[in-house]
Amino acid sequence: MTSPLRAFGPLVQDRDGWEAAAVALARPAVDLAVRGPDEMPVTMSNHSHAENWFELLTRPLWGLAGVAGTAADDLWPGLARTLARALDPADPWYVGEVAHASQRCVEAAAVGQALATVPERLWDPLAPKDRDNVAAWLSQAYATGVVDNNWHYFPVFAGHGLDRVGVAKDPSVAAAHLDRIGEFLLGDGAFADGPTGRVDYYNPFAFHTYALLHFKLSGDDRYVEHAAAFARRFGSWFGADGAGVPYGRSLGYRFAQSSLWGALAAADVEAVPWGEAAGHARRHLAWWWDRPILDPAGRLTVGYGYPNDGVVEQYLTAGSPWWAAKAFLGLLAPAAHPFWTAEAAEPGPAVEPHPAARAVHVRDEQGHVTRLNAQARHPKMRGGRDAYAKFAYSSLAGFSRAVDGLGLECFAPDGGLALSEDGLHWRGREDPAHGEVAPDGTVTVTWRPWDDVTVTTTLSGTTDGRHVRVHEIATARTLHTGEGGWCVPQPGAATEADGGRAAAVAQGLRSEIADEDGARTAEVIAPMPGTHLYWPMTVLPVLTGVLEPGRHRLRSVIYIGNEVS
Repeated sequence: MTSPLRAFGPLVQDRDGWEAAAVALARPAVDLAVRGPDEMPVTMSNHSHAENWFELLTRPLWGLAGVAGTAADDLWPGLARTLARALDPADPWYVGEVAHASQRCVEAAAVGQALATVPERLWDPLAPKDRDNVAAWLSQAYATGVVDNNWHYFPVFAGHGLDRVGVAKDPSVAAAHLDRIGEFLLGDGAFADGPTGRVDYYNPFAFHTYALLHFKLSGDDRYVEHAAAFARRFGSWFGADGAGVPYGRSLGYRFAQSSLWGALAAADVEAVPWGEAAGHARRHLAWWWDRPILDPAGRLTVGYGYPNDGVVEQYLTAGSPWWAAKAFLGLLAPAAHPFWTAEAAEPGPAVEPHPAARAVHVRDEQGHVTRLNAQARHPKMRGGRDAYAKFAYSSLAGFSRAVDGLGLECFAPDGGLALSEDGLHWRGREDPAHGEVAPDGTVTVTWRPWDDVTVTTTLSGTTDGRHVRVHEIATARTLHTGEGGWCVPQPGAATEADGGRAAAVAQGLRSEIADEDGARTAEVIAPMPGTHLYWPMTVLPVLTGVLEPGRHRLRSVIYIGNEVS
């Protein structure tokens, strides 16, 4: 299936093209949102229907606020009118009060940022009564309690909106939130996303993006150098084709992954050469334009590489994907800025350890990135084990999420090692403890799937597209093992399995896994449809075996790359 976004591929190489793409993506969301919450599709969510609709209404603002041309002129009157209704307690469309840690506070940041940036679009057209309602609701969001993680920025941006439209507030509230953000700093530009200590895309598209926009609006630069330090490593998360390594939660926000590059331009902070930032941003958007991520009405779907709400967390709704509009924050930089005029720089092979983020990113000679991972599973997120605790993730091959059912086909162990007592019910790494990253790029993780089973896994990678996993296993029980390489699309796939090596080739991709000790059997399985982020149906080379009680060593070499004819 060809994506209708493909037409924008050549356009996202310059500012005019970014404006056209930002408006084209926002328009169907705005057109639906201004028809009111009754028209909002019902999708899986742990939030109210009104909150889900409010996401659809406000999230496009992150991208539209920087559109300098006239392409969005017809959208703003409806946005302002609908926002006034959404924040009027007497209106049937009222989104509701901003209670402690409510989802409404998230969208208050989008409203605050837009008011601070383009008040002539969203504030000036309002009647006095509507302004009073917006100010009262935003003041409530400014004063509310939040989830103890990156959410501390949301009241800060509500405050920026209040400042811009002349509404008084207590500055100590924002100061306390900003101080708390500093307590999450791990070092080397990385922030823990709350007390659980995770470092994922919430660093670039939340902590650092917000820090740069906050600096732009206030002049407060306390976290700017941390954003710059992270940016200097962040390029290693992207393949030469623009694909980001899918990892962690909220992947359904899709190209929000690249928002840091545009935020650097918006704040005029040259953390890396502008050609490097521009190259990553442009290629990333172009990569997404080839994915079938829109519905027939042109709206972003829930999913990742295709519509699939089975691979997202419990809080993503039909309005959630428009957080992707953050990718267009570079539009806040003027047309003459070097972010727009610099020639895009091409990345080369690299091995980039980032101990504070507990990961090593290896960009191989073909330009694809493998993340060797030492972080642990997220205990509260749907799919939190697979999104966080696999040993490896790939920009070329994505990853799978397990579904309920028996067998490796349901567990889909790409990027990981699965263990089982009966060969039907499988366990992966679930321990809450993080592993370690050595300065030489070696990753070590110790985990205990049962009280009497201890596994120490060591990972290392090279720029030839391969990485090595070594598992030292001490077990007091008999265990079945299943270790996965990388998935490739199933339609038309050619597979082979010979002794301790299995391979699959499809759509120009080649995936291999080899058992270096010769103790396991190689085969190719077909994981359950809908488990993979990139492709609806896949095949996966795996190694299987049985371990008797005692000590064992398993060593495998895994490869993913373009098939060379």
